[in-house]
Amino acid sequence: MNLYIITGTTQGLGKALAAQVGESADNELITLGRSPDAPVRGGAHLGVDLADTKALEEVCDRIELRIRGKRYAKAVLVNNAGVVSPVGPIEKADGAELERNLAVNLVAPMLLMRRFLRATEGVALLRRIINISSGAGRRPIAGWAAYCAAKAGLDMATRTIALDCEARHKPVEVVSLAPGVIDTQMQGVVRSAEVADFPDLERFKELHAQGQLRNADDVARDILRLESEGRLAGEPVADLREVAARGAAAAR
Repeated sequence: MNLYIITGTTQGLGKALAAQVGESADNELITLGRSPDAPVRGGAHLGVDLADTKALEEVCDRIELRIRGKRYAKAVLVNNAGVVSPVGPIEKADGAELERNLAVNLVAPMLLMRRFLRATEGVALLRRIINISSGAGRRPIAGWAAYCAAKAGLDMATRTIALDCEARHKPVEVVSLAPGVIDTQMQGVVRSAEVADFPDLERFKELHAQGQLRNADDVARDILRLESEGRLAGEPVADLREVAARGAAAAR
């Protein structure tokens, strides 16, 4: 049996990941997000606001209770939840929105990684952490100060945790993965911005108009296939398209 813990599954990439993981009877699925507790195919959804650190610690306690006494061939944490707002110059940003952006995009993944590594020690033969990052963490985009900073921080946290695990000879694979531009509600939020606040607005509108946004189901399928094949190991910071291309070339 494999354990998957996935955040941000109400829509977009997270929803697609959870649906595909839940298809296999070999997987136990735990999803985290703001909607109330509910059963999901393959497991359970646990309601939590990822910006609330106290609530996040409490839901991690609940996860530990659910997996206590179990053994898994593989345990995988996917930190997928993210928010792009606020969009615009930082002097115009709402302070609470800035705080929430950093909490959801950076603080929550770090807290979850901390608790995941503790909870799965000796419980799973193989442990993997997949942090869904962004190209925005690797190059600045005007109007996205909080989002870029959070994703850059997530990339560096991933590098450091991978180094820590390697130094202590722990068999944990950690990757911060940029999935490319996906057709999700977040992209809709971006396209609704004012050009004065987001100078790249027209480029993002053109990507949508030209059909260059990838379907979330296809991206989820690529991520889970590469994860199952062990192809996400070795590079703490990676781009999904590059990893997939290397895999395709190796298969030829």
